[in-house]
Amino acid sequence: MSGRTTSAPALAERAATPRAAGLGPLAFRFLVIVVVIQGGHVIEHIVQTLQVFVFGVPEDDALGLLGYVLQFNGTEEWLHLAFNSVYLLSLYALILPLWRITPAVLPTWAFAVFVAASVWVETWHMVEHGVIISHVIANGGCPCPGIGDVALGVSDTLLHLFYNGVAYAGVALALVFVLRDRAYTSRWRGRWVPARFARTKRRDATSAIEFAGLADRHAWRRLHIDRGSTA
Repeated sequence: MSGRTTSAPALAERAATPRAAGLGPLAFRFLVIVVVIQGGHVIEHIVQTLQVFVFGVPEDDALGLLGYVLQFNGTEEWLHLAFNSVYLLSLYALILPLWRITPAVLPTWAFAVFVAASVWVETWHMVEHGVIISHVIANGGCPCPGIGDVALGVSDTLLHLFYNGVAYAGVALALVFVLRDRAYTSRWRGRWVPARFARTKRRDATSAIEFAGLADRHAWRRLHIDRGSTA
């Protein structure tokens, strides 16, 4: 037991040592807003898919929900172009904040999923929308095929539902890890300990004191009393 004990001043010094910070408040709010709004956009595509494959609406006439209110050239493609442009810029803006908390908060594999699934797929998605809009301008509306639907011979409604779902999954996964890091889930003697510390330090009473900020003499004395009573 003597090999594991640490003096109170040394414990206080270690407790004062700065730890890896989580996502800042502004970046956190921005991430939440991006996930919520893109979630609404995914719902829009789900509605559009139901219109085509359940209710029998022709693909060029299936405009989702907002598409019936905000349409130009008789199509919702301008709306999708504007929305996905903003979404892609938002993903680019999140790269650096998320990279800074990798791997302390966000595992390296989860950051890679964010880059590949959200940033890369959404970048290609915007290329698709650029081709679609070029056909809208040329034809004064639809038909307005993209690249993937012509090359693969699949419905553009299904293809763009897939694009949006994948691009949403990566950023939603990042939010899950950020929320887990911000959650205070472990309690030690009336003090809440951040989950990332509790998961690795909860078995060591000395470390629990360190992370809870209880490095005063009274807590240190009680620690030895508790250990002596259980020896």
